[in-house]
Amino acid sequence: MKFFKIPFLLFVFFCCFNLLAQQQNSKKIIDFRNEKFQSIIDSAKIKKKIILIECTAEWCLPCKQMEKYSFTDSVLINYAKKNLICKKWDASSFDDYEWLTKYKVEHFPTLLFLSYDGRELSRLTGFQTSKNIIEASEKIYHPRKVFPIKKFTPLPKK
Repeated sequence: MKFFKIPFLLFVFFCCFNLLAQQQNSKKIIDFRNEKFQSIIDSAKIKKKIILIECTAEWCLPCKQMEKYSFTDSVLINYAKKNLICKKWDASSFDDYEWLTKYKVEHFPTLLFLSYDGRELSRLTGFQTSKNIIEASEKIYHPRKVFPIKKFTPLPKK
């Protein structure tokens, strides 16, 4: 009877460990759409949202770091759900290569902010934190709101 307890306990331990590892690997990430680019443009027109394109490559280490750290930030995920339509272009894919050359993407990672008619509004290159991505997007949505506006308080009368 004791002989069966040890393998059973080991089996239970490994099952629990496996479930814990799966939960840690299933982090939330920004919802990058797999649709054709034209349907994304159409969706952006209807919803009046900016299109965020992540230009990436399989061999790109900063791209992988952004996917691991920036795109899993809950603040950016919530912001993207409300304000952005996200798409990923891979330099290794023939389908995406046409778009990468059209927008003259030469460095990876590159984040393109496009209007709903496909015009480039802004571009970020290199590793970006979630805060940088949100700030760049906010500058597009609110171009005149560069500095925080302070409330005017008149001087006291003497």
